[in-house]
Amino acid sequence: MKVTLERLPRSRVQLEIEVDPERVERSLEAAYRRIVRRTKIPGFRPGKAPRAVVERLVGREGLLREALDDLVGDAYGEAVARENVEPIGRPQVEILDLEPVRFKAVVAVKPTVELGDYSSLRIPLEPTPVTDEMVEEQLLALRRRRALYVPVDRPVQWNDVVTADVKGTTAEGETFIEDEAAEFILREGQTLLLPGLAEAFIGMAKGEAKEVELDVPESFSIERFRGKRVRLSITVREVKEEQLPELDDEFAQQIDAEEFPTLEALRTRIRTELEEAFRREAEEKLRLEALDKLVELSKLEYPELLVEHEIDHMVREMAGDDRQAFLAELRRIGRSEAEFRASLREAAARRVERSLVFEAFAEREGIEVSEEEVTAEIERLAGEREPERSRFIEVFSDPRGREAIRNQLYRRKAFERLQAVVTGTDGAPAAAEEASA
Repeated sequence: MKVTLERLPRSRVQLEIEVDPERVERSLEAAYRRIVRRTKIPGFRPGKAPRAVVERLVGREGLLREALDDLVGDAYGEAVARENVEPIGRPQVEILDLEPVRFKAVVAVKPTVELGDYSSLRIPLEPTPVTDEMVEEQLLALRRRRALYVPVDRPVQWNDVVTADVKGTTAEGETFIEDEAAEFILREGQTLLLPGLAEAFIGMAKGEAKEVELDVPESFSIERFRGKRVRLSITVREVKEEQLPELDDEFAQQIDAEEFPTLEALRTRIRTELEEAFRREAEEKLRLEALDKLVELSKLEYPELLVEHEIDHMVREMAGDDRQAFLAELRRIGRSEAEFRASLREAAARRVERSLVFEAFAEREGIEVSEEEVTAEIERLAGEREPERSRFIEVFSDPRGREAIRNQLYRRKAFERLQAVVTGTDGAPAAAEEASA
């Protein structure tokens, strides 16, 4: 078998393969036997017609076509192994000739990453400081979850809940909205359906109706309405006033008397949780920025197939368990699946590039996870899951479960190392120094 290999851009290779006549003959014989078993040929019992008769019936080219699937697959597999090609996905095959059998296979291969020198890369970790105002905002949110809404006979004010009929059409007469007895919570500075709608309710009384014209923003979810002007008819059915609970020790105890005997204890917990959340947010921002810097410093070559796979993954994340409902929603907002996938391409490529440099970084830094670390992590996680602790340990102690935990630990350790490197809190990375020496 003759094999010619050519490396193509974007981590692809082209294999041109010419199959030996002896192998072709064996495949033709196997093809003949398949055809003769399934074909009724006058004058012969099933499966007993000679090959010459079958070949006259289907032609030599027909016999070759029957043989090609297995022949091409086997020859391709052997060529890949011989040339040490590590394919990703299925090849694109083109038959070049049948006498002799010659074909071309183009296939994506593993990406290559030349990681740049990151020894001097520095990015500060800058969590957002927690202010007293932030703590009070969280307390207000907790109070609003326990608020009472009482019907009142007065004009609408901010923070009221309004029950209203809302109907709207575009200048072309297309229905924009038709909703009866819809509830709206009016928060100053927060947009309802359209900018200006919340403001339109302010000052209206129960039973009052009015018409307003509002502009649909370019960011609106349904594409065909973007930039259009809509005439809305709104009728107020009911006005309810928000009554918040008093902010005192009793309120804190209503949330959890054991955890928060005083309002100050609740404030302290809120501040601590905000600080932790802001630190996690800052760490995630730093890690993404560090990966983007690594991408800039490095040379990457990867197949487009990886981007397509990442788009598939992103679509599955968004669609959840009901793909048909997701596609129906796309149609509702006037977008095709192809258009939606195209809109994800840039983000998908960024994800692929970040993943590639992250894997290369972890390998260069020698990140490893021991069996003892996996076992300890399973025990730690199980301790957080009483009373299902035993079941958790059982599930994650099999090979697949342990591998899942190992992967989590590997990523965590690699990200911790990356953060230490770029913040300069763990010394200069030895591997990077060796690379730059």
